[in-house]
Amino acid sequence: MRPETARTAAVLGLFVAVAWLLRDALAAIGWSCLIAVSTWPLHERLRRRLHSRGRFVSAGLLTVAAVLLLLLPIVYLTYYGLREIPTLLRVWETSNDAGLPAPDWLARFPFVGAWASAQWSAQVGEPGALSDFIHGLVGHFNFRTGRSLVIELGHRAMSIFFCVLVLYFLYARGDALATQFRKIIVRTFGRPGLHTVRLAVAAVRGTVNGLILVGLGVAAVMAIAYAVARVPHPAFWGLITGLLGIVPFGAVVAIAAVALYLLALQMQTTALVLFASGAVLIFVTDHFVRPLFIAGSSRIPLALALLGIVGGLETFGILGLFVGPTLMAIVVAVWRQLASERVERHVPKRPS
Repeated sequence: MRPETARTAAVLGLFVAVAWLLRDALAAIGWSCLIAVSTWPLHERLRRRLHSRGRFVSAGLLTVAAVLLLLLPIVYLTYYGLREIPTLLRVWETSNDAGLPAPDWLARFPFVGAWASAQWSAQVGEPGALSDFIHGLVGHFNFRTGRSLVIELGHRAMSIFFCVLVLYFLYARGDALATQFRKIIVRTFGRPGLHTVRLAVAAVRGTVNGLILVGLGVAAVMAIAYAVARVPHPAFWGLITGLLGIVPFGAVVAIAAVALYLLALQMQTTALVLFASGAVLIFVTDHFVRPLFIAGSSRIPLALALLGIVGGLETFGILGLFVGPTLMAIVVAVWRQLASERVERHVPKRPS
């Protein structure tokens, strides 16, 4: 065996061993790399403005911002959940004394109103039925289930911790790491490899902008629309719409659910206007705005970008929303490079 081949095999084996060792933290590392790559231009601007020690200050600021963006929805949901505890306690007391009749709007819910009202009456309509129903659910919660839940929560907390830690390291030492990575790419794949890497980075940033930023915009617009339509908790439903809007056409599910609720309240005009305006907004964002970010930045066809999103979601979960289009961009870049080499090699030059 040639020394170069043996060295390559040893390096690959070492990387495989490290990947297996860190297999439980790979998702956290992937999220860290995704956030760092997509926000790196902002990090560079902050670093230039802060001058001396700007790299570490910018790394700290962006890491704290990422943590706040993660925690703010959780804090918001927890706050409103705690506010509803007195109401839930009053409902509990009332259900024990007089039962819990189905609300009038439930029977008027389109398509499933009669069935849902009958199920409500059968499950929690009688006095004490709600208490029996809750006790039945809690009865399945034993020591083994609680232990598994605690372990899972601990695992998620450690994943978040490693994600934050790796993210700060990438911000603080990303320049040196990127330089080393480019040298390895040039040594292994030549100059075309650098072009492929640039397309992959563009695909990551375009996908993040197309999914996250557009989703936040949809959330803000629909929260205002829900408030105008007098939907209870419009900010909450706007957040749900934005989160579902990360997946193409997912926001339509939330908008349709709110419109059906308004129909059950006999607010037909409001429901139709809300659903129509929401559907137009989602159509415009999914067909015109989002493709400009996802396909335009990496120069891949929109159909391949959407296939990458759907395939990545099914294979890698939420992280696959960003991994899928990136892999598609790399495949397209390699395909175009091979095609151009084939043309240059086999097409004869015209005589001058």
